[in-house]
Amino acid sequence: MHLALKRTPASDATRAQHGFAALTKWRLCSQYSHGGIVLDGWLYHSALQHGGLRRERFDMATASAGWDFVDLGPERDAAMQLLFRLYRGTPYDLFGLLAFVLPGHYDDPQSLYCFEWCALAMGVPLRQRMTPELLLLAATTQPGTRRAFLRPEER
Repeated sequence: MHLALKRTPASDATRAQHGFAALTKWRLCSQYSHGGIVLDGWLYHSALQHGGLRRERFDMATASAGWDFVDLGPERDAAMQLLFRLYRGTPYDLFGLLAFVLPGHYDDPQSLYCFEWCALAMGVPLRQRMTPELLLLAATTQPGTRRAFLRPEER
């Protein structure tokens, strides 16, 4: 299982999607605008334009530039697949994103944004504001993590 973090918008992204990716990176002070979990040739992720949590075919070896991967080891593979079956189709947590721009706690327990899904799949306790850097910290400090950071274009 790998944590997958996206530095660039999709190659077919609309202007609005480019803007949302740039705004996300700016607000989070991060180089990442999207995240997911890769396992056995599938990307499990929550995206607004796709209606929430889903999976799609994904080949890390031929992934477009802009993805970074962290090998999480096989320990949570079965748990992640079970969680996906339970949460598949969960709507994107647009309301939860308010926590990044307004004071206070904003959470819709019936929805997930991409970094929340990654945390859940990784077994990381959810916080009010889940960021890619918190995921990276958890990925590199969890027991059993291989700590292999991969950037496909540098292979």
